[in-house]
Amino acid sequence: MLKREEILSKISLKKETVLVEAWGGEVIVSEMSGAMRDSWEQSITQKDVSGKTVSPRAKLVLYTVVDDQGHRLFNDEDLEALGKLSSEALEMICAAALRVNGLGSAEIDKSKKN
Repeated sequence: MLKREEILSKISLKKETVLVEAWGGEVIVSEMSGAMRDSWEQSITQKDVSGKTVSPRAKLVLYTVVDDQGHRLFNDEDLEALGKLSSEALEMICAAALRVNGLGSAEIDKSKKN
C-alpha cells in the first residue's frame, strides 16, 4: 500500500510543447492539477453581463500554458488580450490542452452542467 508521503511526492503533470507558427515559437501546455482544474471548471460557467460565456478557448489557454518551471504563463488579467488572439493559434493550444488533460467535448459539457 502506498503511504501518504509517497502519494504526495508524485506531483508530476504531463506536458506537451506546441509550435505556434502565428506567434513565432513554441509554448508548453500542461496538465492541470486537481485544484487548477476545479478553478478552470468554475471559470467556464461564469457569464459576462450579457449572459454569455467569456472566451472559453482563451480560458483554457490561460489555465494550461506554463513556463519552463511549470508556472502559469498568463494571469487572469490576460484573459481579454488572449481572447483577441488568432482563433487558429488558440485552437492549436486548446487541442493540446484537451489531450494532456483527458478532456473531450463530453467532459467539458459535463463540467458546465455541474
